Amino acid sequence: MQPHPDFTVVLRGFDRTQVDALLAEVDRGELSLADNPRTDFTVVMRGYDREQVHAYLGLLAAQQAAEGERPGAGPDGSIPTVPLVALRDPAFPRAALFTKGYDPAQVDALVARIAPVLAGGGGISSAEVEQAAFPLVRKGYDVEQVDAYLGAVVTRLRAEGR
Repeated sequence: MQPHPDFTVVLRGFDRTQVDALLAEVDRGELSLADNPRTDFTVVMRGYDREQVHAYLGLLAAQQAAEGERPGAGPDGSIPTVPLVALRDPAFPRAALFTKGYDPAQVDALVARIAPVLAGGGGISSAEVEQAAFPLVRKGYDVEQVDAYLGAVVTRLRAEGR
C-alpha cells in the first residue's frame, strides 16, 4: 500500500482522528473501500480538507478494485468493479512539488467523455480509456491517482461488455 497523502488542515474539516483510523483499517486489510465507501466523518474545527479526503478515498477505492483487493470478488472469476459512486466526478490531487503530472485539461476532457458512459449512455470504450496518454506538465494531476482511476474505469467498462 502506498503512503497516504498529507491532507491539508482547514478551519472546518473532517475529524483527523476518524480519517486516520479509517486509513489504518484499510492498511491493515480490515476494510475495503471498494465494497464499503465511507464518508460519514464528523466535521470539526481544524480538520482535514473534506474535498481532499473524499477524492483520496474515492481513488483508493478505485485502486483497490483495480488491484483485485475486493473481498467480494468471488471464486467464479467474476470481475470486480468499483461502485459507480466512486467513479463519478473524481477530484485528482496535484503532483508533488517539483514533479510533473498529467495535463489537467486533457485528463478532465477524458473524464468528461467517461461520465455519460458511467451514467448508462455511450461514448467511449474500455480500449479508448486504456490507450489514453497524457503529456506531463508542471502542476499536473498526480500520475498514480489518475492511472488508478482509469484502471478502475476500464475494469468497470469491461465488466459491462463495453
